[in-house]
Amino acid sequence: MLDAHGWVSVVDLIIYDPALVVAALVCFRHGFRKGSGWIYTLVLCLVRIIGSICRLVSINHPSERLITTTFVLDSVGLGPLLLATMGLLSRFVAFINAHAASRVTTLHFRIIKIVITVGLVLSVVGGISGYKTQPDGSIKIPTESKVGVILFIPAFVALILILFVSLPHTAVVPPKERRVPVAVAFAFPFVAVRLLYSILAVYLHNHTFGVLNGSVVVWALMAVVEEFIVVIMYLTLGFLVDPRNAEDSGSSPWSSTVERAERHVKRTRERTGGYEMARGAERQGLRAGGHQSTGVV
Repeated sequence: MLDAHGWVSVVDLIIYDPALVVAALVCFRHGFRKGSGWIYTLVLCLVRIIGSICRLVSINHPSERLITTTFVLDSVGLGPLLLATMGLLSRFVAFINAHAASRVTTLHFRIIKIVITVGLVLSVVGGISGYKTQPDGSIKIPTESKVGVILFIPAFVALILILFVSLPHTAVVPPKERRVPVAVAFAFPFVAVRLLYSILAVYLHNHTFGVLNGSVVVWALMAVVEEFIVVIMYLTLGFLVDPRNAEDSGSSPWSSTVERAERHVKRTRERTGGYEMARGAERQGLRAGGHQSTGVV
């Protein structure tokens, strides 16, 4: 007999099974680069499908290993969501840096990636260590889980700042690519609610926000729905923008693509400067030749 969590898992399977196929198509269209925003939507779909299966199996065949796996998968969903958002923002910034000077550099994305990755690893470690029930019935949340959730906050704030700093340069971006910041801006409120739920579940563990015995309705409305909406928005965006060409493609939009864009701007300036120097030398040579000719006559 399915409980409320079990029914949510069934809905997850109904939703994320086709979403996984769509995510794979989008990744085939844009490439399976590890830095691509869409590759992380594919990862999130896999995480939710595996987690739902583990939850359903544990209902009739409960085991500590299955429960631990379910906890870990439930806790890592926010990481791929933030990484997907960062990947799409890095794509937008790469177009800007290819045509104009921007205050957002490769270093910014690398720092954000490190922070999200560390938070993700700590969330996994906390889930593996398990949530221990105290004699008074309360749940003790591992310190790793608490720190992991906290690290997601500055990463999320940094992504918001990057979006607002980059928006004034939208005019230099191709028309289709201007849909990227729009999609990310609409996704931010849903990601914020998902982040808020994780914070409340870890630091305010009660009958409403609980890792084990919290309200299923609150969990579904503040976590499950938000993740699915963002995934649908990002997958739709994957069909609305064109794949990057061979010159722009690379293993990581926030590293190689941005670096190539910055190198492209530098090479353009060097060529322009070299051309102006050559023209200046040519004009000086002509003037010198003219003076010499006048002297012979």
